[in-house]
Amino acid sequence: MACIRLKEDCEFNGENTYRHVNAHLPNYARPRFIRIKSAIEVTATFKYRKVQLVEEGFNPEVIKDRLYFLDDKEKLYVQMTQDIYNSVRKHDFKL
Repeated sequence: MACIRLKEDCEFNGENTYRHVNAHLPNYARPRFIRIKSAIEVTATFKYRKVQLVEEGFNPEVIKDRLYFLDDKEKLYVQMTQDIYNSVRKHDFKL
């Protein structure tokens, strides 16, 4: 999973992001999930706070931020839904 913050007045484009990730990253390095936050929290020593993000995982019922899933069949990042989450949990999608 990648957690990003968008520039002001920018919108997330799942198709363009997929093309960019596919062109520049090897398959094993492509983020399967992208989480968009309004602000990235840091510690007192300016390190990113990751523990809470890891604990929350990718369950759309828990996460209130926008969350996207890499759909290789559609060739784009799609908004994460409870159905996709359940399919991943049941191993219908291979990660």
